[in-house]
Amino acid sequence: MSKRLRIVTAIILTITTVSVLAVAFALSVRADRSPAEAKINYEDVMSNSLNVVKTQKDGYLVYAPEGKVEWALLFYVGTAMRADNYDAVMNSLASHGVAVIVSENALADLMYEETEKAFEEYPDAKYFIGGHSQGGGAAIRRAAENLDKTAGVILYSPMIVNDSTRKDKDIPAIYFEAENDRVLTADFKAESASRMNAECKFVYLQGANHMCYGAADFAPFDGENTRPLAEIQDEIALKTLKFVQRAINEYNE
Repeated sequence: MSKRLRIVTAIILTITTVSVLAVAFALSVRADRSPAEAKINYEDVMSNSLNVVKTQKDGYLVYAPEGKVEWALLFYVGTAMRADNYDAVMNSLASHGVAVIVSENALADLMYEETEKAFEEYPDAKYFIGGHSQGGGAAIRRAAENLDKTAGVILYSPMIVNDSTRKDKDIPAIYFEAENDRVLTADFKAESASRMNAECKFVYLQGANHMCYGAADFAPFDGENTRPLAEIQDEIALKTLKFVQRAINEYNE
């Protein structure tokens, strides 16, 4: 391990310790979720009325759509986050036919598991692999190690400190960055973005903070959401869905 990587890892571990203590009391806090104008009916998604069955498994949470599953998303959570933190976005994906498996490993990059048993849930499916924050680091590594299973990469404000890269990988990717993210420094953001190739689709979420992808609305040092969370998450869900559909169409061509 290089000196630089050791320093970065130490910083992350410090942030992790603070986050575990500070975020724990806020995980159940939900921000204002007034429905925004969008193609996805936010109230229906949150009430789980779109034929999605959510099942707790050993080590992960599954959002299963009706019918045969040909496409799935394996998602790694941010530091100290619960798997159900991302209910709104994951429900919307599953309601459009993409099964979602959310790992409960809340330190998936720092405590990376060489074998991912979640793939056994849908062994014949093609997978998108995604993650939030340090979970994004785990996602890019998992994708690099499982090219035959991977249809695309979905990164939500990723923090990538491992050696994995997409520069030499011909896999579709979408990369979200939040305008008011104060958890990740400019150097962290630049380093993570540098791992992408020219074909990566970058999405800049205006008025959004580092935690905007889920229900927990607090993290140490983070900025504020200056738009309604429902509106931000509708944008995340819609752009993720468009990316997934485009990647599926390209794969089937």
